[in-house]
Amino acid sequence: MALPKTFWLLWAGQTVSRLGILAPAFLVLFLEQDHLVDAHTTPIMVGLFGAGILASGLVGGAVADMIGPRRTIIAAQPLAAVTALLFLVTTDVYALGLLSLATGFLSAVDRPAGAGLIAKIVPAEQFSKAYSLFLVGFNVGMSLSPVISGFLLSFYPPALFLVWAAGSAAYALLVCALPADEMHPEEHEGAGASALRRAARSIGEPYRSPVLVAFLALVFLLACVYLQVNSALPLDMRGSGLSPGDIGIVLAINAVLSIALLPLVPKAVKGMSDETPLVLAATLMAVGFGLNALADDIVLFTVATVVWTLGEVLWAPMSATFIAVRAPEGRVSTYQGSYFFAWNAAFVIGGPIGITVANAYGYPFLWIGLLVLGLGVAAGFRSMTRISDFAVTTAKRSAAAGAPAPEPATTPGRTTAPQPRSQAPQDQPSTSQAQPQPRETT
Repeated sequence: MALPKTFWLLWAGQTVSRLGILAPAFLVLFLEQDHLVDAHTTPIMVGLFGAGILASGLVGGAVADMIGPRRTIIAAQPLAAVTALLFLVTTDVYALGLLSLATGFLSAVDRPAGAGLIAKIVPAEQFSKAYSLFLVGFNVGMSLSPVISGFLLSFYPPALFLVWAAGSAAYALLVCALPADEMHPEEHEGAGASALRRAARSIGEPYRSPVLVAFLALVFLLACVYLQVNSALPLDMRGSGLSPGDIGIVLAINAVLSIALLPLVPKAVKGMSDETPLVLAATLMAVGFGLNALADDIVLFTVATVVWTLGEVLWAPMSATFIAVRAPEGRVSTYQGSYFFAWNAAFVIGGPIGITVANAYGYPFLWIGLLVLGLGVAAGFRSMTRISDFAVTTAKRSAAAGAPAPEPATTPGRTTAPQPRSQAPQDQPSTSQAQPQPRETT
């Protein structure tokens, strides 16, 4: 069954937006090139940008469930455009710090809302397929963005922020064409302080589920393994004699494989139990990063990259699915936000720890340690089936993945019967649309 036109509008909007978003590395290059910050201030700017991304997961999810995911995306994009343009006229270092924090937040606040919106506009059985394709668009944008940024920085640096603002505006315009958010009656009751109190309470809701607490803790640990791709891995490659061009080739293989393989994931996992894709993904990531301990040339680093990329491809849509099917109606974005918070926390904490360990004990020690950690995470995912509330949503997971519903059995995680979700007609505004049930990332 083809995905609805509304999904492709959202897909196009996100992809265009990611093409324009400036990576922290190029933001730093711009600021240093124009002598707006010095070497001592640069880490603070990067840290503020990262803090904004970290906060965006929890806040973005709660706001999307409070006012609607479509409204959240539309409201955030003009603000992102304005903050991008303010970099062109700002020279005060404190103001630049505030802009770095704001742009970090606004660059990622749409991600929980995007996942929630997908759950609203596609049938439940197509969620994994749709989210996989959504991630393809995300990866296309994030892969080409550094190329565009490098070109613009060389020829006309202010264009970095003009393109960023234009991408944000295009995203908002495309999402405006989607059906309006339908809110639950309780979400219309009260305003101001009461609405904020509801949003604050909803942020903590995922952490009341034992299985989700275990899942999010394991997400954080696995992200500490995977996100070395942004910190320790390039440094080890450079120390092993790879040129910047060689490093770019290895990482480009990751991007190409992700784009090619993500659409195949829903069929590959069809019929698997709830935890199996997570176990396989964690194992592949662990082995892939562990293989870096043996790598000393571009060939071996490429082999290791192919292995952990297979884990990444399997992980991205299926981890989102795991969260989505456990979210109550009307709370999908909030639950997705808890995932992004756990993942982004590892970006802030795991990356620096990885470099510190490598500097103290060497890169082989780091990679072997990450192999052990990743395999421990895989074992943790397998053990989650013993948690009392794991089995509650297995049938919902089957529907979301498009798999046949499991037969009743005594095995944990396979005990409920499917409850198909009704869908409103797609590609046109509807006042009876069901609330989302999503399953990011990076």
